[in-house]
Amino acid sequence: MSALPAMACVPGVYTNMLNPKRTVAELKELRALTGDENGAQRVAFTETWSRARAWLREKLQSLPLEIHSDPAGNVWATLSGKSERSLLIGGHIDSVPNGGWLDGCLNLLAGVEILRRINDQAFGIMRHRFR
Repeated sequence: MSALPAMACVPGVYTNMLNPKRTVAELKELRALTGDENGAQRVAFTETWSRARAWLREKLQSLPLEIHSDPAGNVWATLSGKSERSLLIGGHIDSVPNGGWLDGCLNLLAGVEILRRINDQAFGIMRHRFR
């Protein structure tokens, strides 16, 4: 059995837990923005994909992140710590035509939620960088 559930009850320890309801709400928001009756339409390099990327950047703006895009169109968001070592968390926001509403974006938005949690609890004392 994990020690986390017991520690979650200790005042001041692990008090800022993940918020899966927020993540599901954001997944639904993205579905409404980029999907239709046939499914997700976030095909790479389309207008809908660009709209999804802008939406993601807007979500990331609430965190103290370094955000940039590389030549391949990947969005990198880095929450810096004291070390140059990094932990990579992420996914992809594009989808296949008529894809499932969670195609690619579930792990991406789970990563955003993890960044929020780390920032809320440990910003300024983190040892590693999170990307």
